[in-house]
This record gives sequence, C-alpha cells and structure tokens, in this order.
Amino acid sequence: MTSSTSPASMSPARTASSRPGVAPGRRRPARYTGLLALAASLALGACTAAPAPGPAPSAAVTTPEPSAPTPTATSGVAPGNEPLTHDGRTVVPAPGADCAKPAPADIRRVLGAVAASVQPADVQASTKDGVEELVCTFALAPVGAGQAADLGNALIVSRTTVPDQAGLDSLKLPRLMMTPEPVPGVGAKAWYSVNRLTGATEYVLEMVDGLSVVRVTLALPADAAEPEALKGKLAEVAGLS
Repeated sequence: MTSSTSPASMSPARTASSRPGVAPGRRRPARYTGLLALAASLALGACTAAPAPGPAPSAAVTTPEPSAPTPTATSGVAPGNEPLTHDGRTVVPAPGADCAKPAPADIRRVLGAVAASVQPADVQASTKDGVEELVCTFALAPVGAGQAADLGNALIVSRTTVPDQAGLDSLKLPRLMMTPEPVPGVGAKAWYSVNRLTGATEYVLEMVDGLSVVRVTLALPADAAEPEALKGKLAEVAGLS
C-alpha cells in the first residue's frame, strides 16, 4: 500500500530537530549573548591594565651614629695626676684631721652666739709651684647632705704655706682687704679688715706664722649686727689654727 504523506508535512519536524537539546521557543536571545561577551572583555581589560600590587616600599632606616663620650671633670689630665682648680692649682687629698683645729667647740666658745650652730669643717687642699693651701670652711648653719656651705654665712680658716721667704714676699700681703689695718702682737705680722660686700660682710684677719699665712674670715649676712670685740676674737681663732 502506497503512503500518501507529502513532503510539506515533514518539514516542521525536521526544523524542530535541526538543533538538538533546544526546545522550541527556548532559544537564547542574541542580545544576552552579546552582553556576556562584553562583560568578559571588560574584566579581561581590567586585569591587564592594573598590575598586581607589589610590596610597599619600606621606609629607609638610618643607623644613628655613636654619640661622643661625655667629657668628665678630669678629662685631659694625665693618669696619676689630680684635677686642677680654676687657677691651675692641683687638688690634693685632705683628710678631715687637717681641719681638726680649731675645733667646733673652740669656735663656739670664742665667737659666742654667732657660732652657736657651727658645723664640722669642709676640707679642701691644693698646691701650686711649691705653695700649699689648706682651706677649712665651717658653716654657721646646718647644711643639707651633699650641699656646700653658704659662704655668706660661714667661718673660713685657711693656711697658705710657702717654701721660702721669696715665696712669702710673692703673696703680697695683706690680700683682698678693703681697709687693712695692722694688728700688733699677733704673729710676726697681722692685719684686720672689714669687707662690706653686696650680700654679706666679711670680717678678716690675716696673720704671718713663720712661712705660713693664716687667714680667718667670718662672713655674715649683710644685715647681721657686727659682733663685739671681733678683731681680738678672730686673732684668737687664728692662734688656735
């Protein structure tokens, strides 16, 4: 028996099966495909234009130069030498026994109320060109630990010793006196003066004892009253030194 199916009736079937896996009416629009391609192109361009960030440059590190050593008070002094004073004198060790006379008890007895609170002596010794000097500073008021005496309220007893008469002449006595006056009967020679300074008044007696010169200075605040018979008292202190 002969089939009567016409070619026209077969064409729709062939058209539907010409793209396997795609149902009729479910085709992807060409516009959507183009958008995907454009997005992919832009993403690829961004990756190409922006290189991957490298490590951030580290800050330059500067190594500090070693600091110079702090100079000390004795820098420049040869080993074995003692430090020098401002006028070139060499400081030498001086035990407290060097200022044992006059004793604080004797100072209080001779000077009276002005020395009621006298403190033990601060001792300093130095030498230069054969001239030796010992300075005993007795504060007239208590002094805190590690603090120096107030030189405007102190008794200062110094002894300068020279090697010969030429050295004694070179001292050019009397020294540092505003109105020196001779004091007879005290040592080989003696002078007394009142030095009125801005903040203090110095009562000074200087006495020659052989090849030594003993200088006794009582320094009091400028507004303090002058003790009585002070010239004789200072001469007594010099005799005890």
